[in-house]
Amino acid sequence: MRHRVAGKKLNRSTDQRAALRRGLISDLFRHDAITTTAARADAIRGQAERLITLARNRGSATDLAELATAGDRATLARRVTPTQAEMLVRVAQTSPDGLAKTAAGIAASARRQAARILYNQDVIRRLFDEIAPRYATRSGGYTRTFKLGMRKGDAAPMVKIELLPE
Repeated sequence: MRHRVAGKKLNRSTDQRAALRRGLISDLFRHDAITTTAARADAIRGQAERLITLARNRGSATDLAELATAGDRATLARRVTPTQAEMLVRVAQTSPDGLAKTAAGIAASARRQAARILYNQDVIRRLFDEIAPRYATRSGGYTRTFKLGMRKGDAAPMVKIELLPE
């Protein structure tokens, strides 16, 4: 029994499964919509939404610096870790010049975290520069799936997974 076991195996070994997910998520971010089987769409949806949330919360150094300058600890604590939020506010109060560098370091760390999953730098750039700002005011649910029916060859249920417009 697979009680409380996260993820779907998709009848693949670990490395093949990771490569499949990377490719599907990259294609989703590159094209805004892909057609795939329902099992594959279910397998990538959570990871894709987590990447968008990461890019939305920590991807912009200027946003982080503005929040730290305003002293908005509550919003900062929701967007970054509590330790990073305290560090940003402390640096904003002591040395405003170091604030930009600290915020840029947090944003660069977010890009490195995304690069662990997405290998293509163009896709990472698109995620942080185009996709994440689109969902700045949205708190989740960035994708939607449409059932398309059964595939002709093997009757696998097909779906279209797409990023919401805004």
